[in-house]
Amino acid sequence: MPIRILIVDDETSLLLAISDYLTSHGFVCECASEAAEAVALLAHVPFDVVLTDVYLSPVPQADGFAVLTFVRERGLSSRVVVMTAHDTQQVMAEAERLAADLFLLKPVPLPKLAETLRTLASTTGAPL
Repeated sequence: MPIRILIVDDETSLLLAISDYLTSHGFVCECASEAAEAVALLAHVPFDVVLTDVYLSPVPQADGFAVLTFVRERGLSSRVVVMTAHDTQQVMAEAERLAADLFLLKPVPLPKLAETLRTLASTTGAPL
């Protein structure tokens, strides 16, 4: 059964590059460019993994954490990977506090990302 991934990022070129690469490697991908769109998809479609950027708009607001919070508050079984180019202790601490399954720094090589997502999806529900 293919692994279903929700990719959330406001950078269209990155969103499409990740989606195209993962799709060509057997994943089923849906994309969202903002938190509200991601939450709407999560409310109706089950995903094995949610891959979300932290900052989803030009306004310095961590909208990606709203996606993570939605998954946790609803008790969804999706694993959540938070990624960002902003490597700060505050961002990492917040991702950990909200129970992100994994925190990645951009840029992530696509082969490594695919391998990481496969591993994470295969351990659904188990601690890493």
